[in-house]
Amino acid sequence: MAVNFGVNYIAVVLAAVVALVIGFIWYSPRVFGTRWMAYLGTTQAQLGNPGPTGMAVGVVASLINAWVLAVLSLNLGGKTLTDGIMLGVLAWLGFMATITAAQISFEKKPWGLWVLNNAHNLLVQVIMGAIVTAWR
Repeated sequence: MAVNFGVNYIAVVLAAVVALVIGFIWYSPRVFGTRWMAYLGTTQAQLGNPGPTGMAVGVVASLINAWVLAVLSLNLGGKTLTDGIMLGVLAWLGFMATITAAQISFEKKPWGLWVLNNAHNLLVQVIMGAIVTAWR
């Protein structure tokens, strides 16, 4: 099976940047950050700022995530915005939702944390999938 890696790298970078912006907004104290920290049983003072390592990991993770979605879309023949949205939903459902559900269960964390994180994950996957599919 031959895999085509000829993705639009501008779309990959744009999708990654959009994902980071969504994350900054989503987890800001004015949106869901305070609730997220409460679910974790921590405070902003305890967490501190992400620092350069945290930021670098976030950027690299977003770039890899967007690139993988682009490769999947290209090789599955995705062409339309709807194809990209479906790809994002399926990637979230098949990988993120399931893995994080097991983690929440085993770590005995509140299911509200799963809902909060996965609403974010679903939104990000859908938007990234739409960008890298529609802008091939």
